[in-house]
Amino acid sequence: MAKHITLIGMMGVGKSSVAPLLAERLRRPVIEVDGLIEKHEGMPIGEIFLAKGEAYFRKVECALIAKLLEQPPGVLSLGGGAFMWEETRELLLAKTVVFYLSATLDVLCTRVQNGIAARPLLNTPGVSFQDTMRDLLERREVYYGLSHYRVETDFHSPDDVARAIVTLREAYE
Repeated sequence: MAKHITLIGMMGVGKSSVAPLLAERLRRPVIEVDGLIEKHEGMPIGEIFLAKGEAYFRKVECALIAKLLEQPPGVLSLGGGAFMWEETRELLLAKTVVFYLSATLDVLCTRVQNGIAARPLLNTPGVSFQDTMRDLLERREVYYGLSHYRVETDFHSPDDVARAIVTLREAYE
């Protein structure tokens, strides 16, 4: 039976670029979870974090994902921290095929550099952007490593990554 495909990984790894290409190949909808949360809450993710806290955001995120998994299979693209929340991680591992899109720190920093202001975890006065990215990657990789598959994105186009995921998914389902 077909399962949802879940894309996880750090900001800048290419989830939002790969998701629509993958969805097109599989003839499934793309589900940008952060975008749905922003719409539901009526504010950007950064404002949700500031006004209501990360724990509130993660609970909303997990509840939304649980509802989405009741729908026909799609391609879920998650924010970088979603997989660190235990309840969300367990739900995704049990009911979807989880792909960790990975990239080196240098590649991630290059890709994310221009959008720092919009990212609440990177927009900390007095803290080095690269140090923050390194710390996040080190803490998150332990959890990302629990995914069903890991796909490197450093030197691959989004289309190549989508093609690799289709092939790996066929072996899993």
